[in-house]
Formats: sequence, structure tokens, C-alpha cells
Amino acid sequence: MYAMRSMGAPEMLTPDRNYFSDTPAADSHGSTWLSAFVTKSFKQASSFIFIDSAVIQNAIAFLNSKQTPAGSFAEHGEVHHKDMQGGAKDGGYGLTAYVLVALLENGVNNPMAVEYLENNLDNASNDSYSLAVATYALHLAKSDKASEALKMLEDLQVQESDGGIHWSAKSADETSPSKQDSSIKYFYQPPPVDVEMTSYALLTYMTMNNTEKGLPIVRWLSGQRNANGGFSSTQDTVMALQALGAYAEKAYSPNLSMEFFIESGNENHNFSITNQNAIVLQSYEITNLESSIKIHASGHGVAFAQVQYTYYRQNMRDNTPFFCTKELKEQKSGNRMELNLCCNYTVFGERSNMAVAEIQDLQRVELDKDDTRMNIYFNALDENPICLSLYSNAIYQIADQKPAQIRLYDYYNPEQQLKSDYSTRQTRSLAESCPDCWPEANADETSSTNLQSNGGSSSQIRSTNRASRVFCELNFFMLFVSVILFVLTLARF
Repeated sequence: MYAMRSMGAPEMLTPDRNYFSDTPAADSHGSTWLSAFVTKSFKQASSFIFIDSAVIQNAIAFLNSKQTPAGSFAEHGEVHHKDMQGGAKDGGYGLTAYVLVALLENGVNNPMAVEYLENNLDNASNDSYSLAVATYALHLAKSDKASEALKMLEDLQVQESDGGIHWSAKSADETSPSKQDSSIKYFYQPPPVDVEMTSYALLTYMTMNNTEKGLPIVRWLSGQRNANGGFSSTQDTVMALQALGAYAEKAYSPNLSMEFFIESGNENHNFSITNQNAIVLQSYEITNLESSIKIHASGHGVAFAQVQYTYYRQNMRDNTPFFCTKELKEQKSGNRMELNLCCNYTVFGERSNMAVAEIQDLQRVELDKDDTRMNIYFNALDENPICLSLYSNAIYQIADQKPAQIRLYDYYNPEQQLKSDYSTRQTRSLAESCPDCWPEANADETSSTNLQSNGGSSSQIRSTNRASRVFCELNFFMLFVSVILFVLTLARF
């Protein structure tokens, strides 16, 4: 539950208002979707941390007040997760299913919402995301149309060559080359919406205690996890971990006993997993990586093995709908920086989800808020650029300064990201950064001038000559200290 604390759960625990919003408090409408998300999350967290029941009850009352006479739920607040809108701004099918799930997981029945999902089930046949959420909601509600919804959902599943099964917002033909297309990305990330809907499908099977059909889904979901154990964004990570946790509970074996043998060339390692260490993360660093790693497993139980590797590569422009212009101005002889940034969404006539600009400050400087990194959240971006200015102050001098990175990405689809960098116009040499370390000397200047006429770099040569003198002085000092110690030793005897 550390994640709940990090997300600001303690600050949210106040019954002053009965809704939640990711826009300023002046937004009197509140967000139906976010209120449902927090209500759902607080219910899950209440077993581990204190949650004021009044907060949850007030949020439930707010959700019920947003229900239309038709049974759907309306969204009058700002929705930054566009897939939740279900194609309708004032109350989509997917949003209604999502709110119903939050209510049912809190033990609150809502027959009108169930009836709305049942009556409009056929309209969701071409909306795999909304259908996945609705199928889970109808199974929680024990609806007569739950089986029909599951059959419709199964018709949309994507079968992988390794036996994994998942659902995608795109057709099977469009999703098959996804990893090949990701070669232009910095690293492969599955579309978060695919992870979400696949998680809902797994949760549906877990309500039926069907671990056999859940296993191929677990295989695919596990393969999408990043090195930190999460996924691409907050929402898909929350849903995937809930689904995988539900499967682990159903597939639990009281007689867990497994042996793993890891082999890579001449290097190998053994792991043993029992009930005593089942929740302990075991890891091993392969020092001499071969072209392949073989993992052999034996015994009884279910375990998850993950291989993590990192590498560096040159900067390249990603195929992204984001665009940014940047300008760095140096003030006060380079001791104060002003970074002007203008960003927009390049798809004409459309808006992005919530976007995040992750800006790293240059070495030797810090932002006005005493930090070296800043995250800037945009409610949405369109073709009209949004401009801002960041100010930072130099705290020390540094030689051969490296560029700082700017990353702009879709919060709910981080695969859509733009990476760029910025740097000062002129980098300082070591002599310029620390003049006290390399004091001026006429002999050095004469030597550097003569060598410069032969094509050398004056700053580099001056640094080399002065460095030699400093090291000579240092060696002389060390010799002097050694002599003193020797004399003191003789005097002692």
C-alpha cells in the first residue's frame, strides 16, 4: 500500500467534498471517472491503511447523483483518459460499466446501471474496451446476459504464437507487427488500453474460478511487465496487478516446491522456491551474457521468471504525434538559465490524453524549486502550442557539460513519446570552469601560443601544462611530508 501513500491518499482523506478531480478545486463539477477510480482504490486499500468510511460513502453518493434516467453515468468533469468515454462525451457505455464495477466492489447494487449495460450490449460489439469492462461488471452483478457478453468478448481475443491470449483496441492484423514497429521506439511498451482490457477479461474468468482459461492471459500479461514490476501507466498497472493477484489467489498451491536452473553459456545458477520464500524476490546477475538464456523449471507450483537487460543507443526521432520547440537563454553570464518550451499535438483536429513533460535540468544548475527535474502535466494538447518558461540557477561550474533530456509523453499511452535534449551554446573547458585550479602563468601562455600555431587547442594545452605543474607541486609536497614523518620516526627511537 506504499503506492497509495505515494499517490497522495492521506491528503485525499477528507469529507469536505464528495467528489474527486484532477483539475483545480474551483472545478465544481468533479470527475465521475476519477471519483469511481478513487472509490474503488480506497475500498481495496481499506484493509491495509485507515480510510474514513465517510469519504467513500460521500463519493458513492456523488456517483449516484451522476446517473441519468436511462441508467448510464454522465461525465461533466474533465476526462483525461479518452478511452473511458466510450465514444460518448455525456455518458459512455464504458464509463457506465466502470462506475458500476466500483459500486459493486464496494457492495453497492445498482439495477438501473445493470439494465443499461444489458440493453445496450449489442452496441458495444465493436468497442472491445467497453465490452471488456462491461463483461466483468455483468459477471459481478450476476446478470443473465453475462455469458452472452463473455462470448462476444472471446470472439475478439488475439491469439499469440507462444500460446498467450490478449485483447487489443486494434484488429489482429494491426497488432501482429507491434514489436517490429517498436524498433523506432526507445523500448517496447504495450498499449496500456490493451493491458487494461486484458486484465478485465482475466478478472471475469476469476469470478468463474476458471484458472485454465486464465493461464494464457496470465502468460501474456506477465510478458508485458517492465523491469520494475509495473506496466506502462498508472491505470493499466492497477488493473493488471489486481487481475494477476486474483489469479494467484485462485492458483495458490499449499505444496509449492519448484527448482529453477538458469543457464547462459558457461554460467549457471539455481533457484529454489517453496512456501517459505514464495513472496521473496530472488535475482541473479549474469556477468557473461551469451546470445540466449535458458531457464529450466521442475516441481509443483506456479512462478514467474523475468529477464531484464538494458543498453544504450543513439538519439533518434520517434514516430510520435507530439512536437516541441525549445530555446535556452543564458542570463547573468551564464549563471541563470531560461528555458522556453512550446509543445503541441500534431494530429489535426484531435486532442491528446493528459500529457506529461518530463524536463531534466542541466548539470550544475537547479530549478527555482530546489530540484533538478520537473514534471509538467497538461490536461490535453492540441494543434495549438502551449508555451512555458522554466528558470534555473547555477550552483557550481562544470566542464564539458552534457545535454539535458526532455521527454513528452501521453500519460495513458506512454508509447507515444517524444525525446529530445537541449544544451548551452558554449561548453566550458576545465580551465574556464575552475580558474583557481589552473592559475595563469607567463611560461604556460608562451608555450600554448607556440603550440597553437601548429594546430593545437590553446585551452587544452594550457590545461595540460598547468596540470603538470600542479602534479609536480603535489609530488613535492608528498615528498616533504614523507621526510618529516621519517625525521619524527628517527627522533622517536
